Amino acid sequence: MRGRRETLRPKSYALGRIWGRPLVAALLLAVIALMAGCGSETDDAASRRAAEIESRAMQAENEAARLERDREQQKRIAEAQKASTVTVPSDALPAGSEEIDGAQGSDPLISDADRASFDQLQSDVLGDVGVVITTLRGTPVVTLGSVDGGVAWSTAKAPVAMAAIAAGTAKDADLRQAITASDNAAAERLWTGLGGGSAAANAATAQLRAAGDQTTEIESERLRSGYTAFGQSDWKLTDQARFVAGMACSEPGSRVLDLMGQVVPGQRWGLGDTGKPARFKGGWGPGVTPGSGDGWLERQMGILTISGRPIVVALASTGPGHEADTLILSRLAKWV
Repeated sequence: MRGRRETLRPKSYALGRIWGRPLVAALLLAVIALMAGCGSETDDAASRRAAEIESRAMQAENEAARLERDREQQKRIAEAQKASTVTVPSDALPAGSEEIDGAQGSDPLISDADRASFDQLQSDVLGDVGVVITTLRGTPVVTLGSVDGGVAWSTAKAPVAMAAIAAGTAKDADLRQAITASDNAAAERLWTGLGGGSAAANAATAQLRAAGDQTTEIESERLRSGYTAFGQSDWKLTDQARFVAGMACSEPGSRVLDLMGQVVPGQRWGLGDTGKPARFKGGWGPGVTPGSGDGWLERQMGILTISGRPIVVALASTGPGHEADTLILSRLAKWV
């Protein structure tokens, strides 16, 4: 009932390169203005904030560049269609773009050929699988396979860690161990620091809501002895994907996302086995339904960066057991 992986940090750029870009400069000024009211800080805290500013500035710059590429691509497509010289397939449009002369399909993230290849993959593996894909905007949402969720297992450590950060009760060592090494004892200490039981469950559920999951409730009681209460929450893949898409919108979420990029090598299967930059958290254990011991459930959630574009992914497999299912998750992630 654990899950692990490794760091993917943005490259550091000199501030001189950043100030020349109006959008990025505006973002920096806004963040610095907010910082002015934060009171005194230690040198370490100031350094962390400076790194966060630079990272967010580069993210804003990359997003601006992506939007400009999307606009140029839409312009070329529209001009080609007006000239009636090119037939544009629906999956050639930028994901999330506006409809252009009816050319946009109902599912801009994947094509019919993609779905056919997924069906083939699904027929080749033992057990059932589920995949949910979306963007950082949380739309559109693509669902594939027959598994739609189940026991959260160690993926629930993410909202628990965020709640502990927000409450100021988290120790850095426990946060790191709980997220990067999926250490149960460390996660239990974060849970206890929140008051345990209903108090801790409510605090973790509040983090789900803040990030965009408006449905899931973190379990407050141990439905099966020997396992954490929060790990036995019932979490659908679609809700999990919405949560991941919104994690970066808060400081606790950003900190946990950073740790999700540092999962220990021994747990880097699935999203950590694609050769692409990834931030993810895994979980696994017996029982697809909370409180039951029926079957096995292996799952992951995270952000996979493909050709410079972040894609939110939630995966699950109900194969024969942990070792086999880690291989299945790797196949699913590589398919994505």
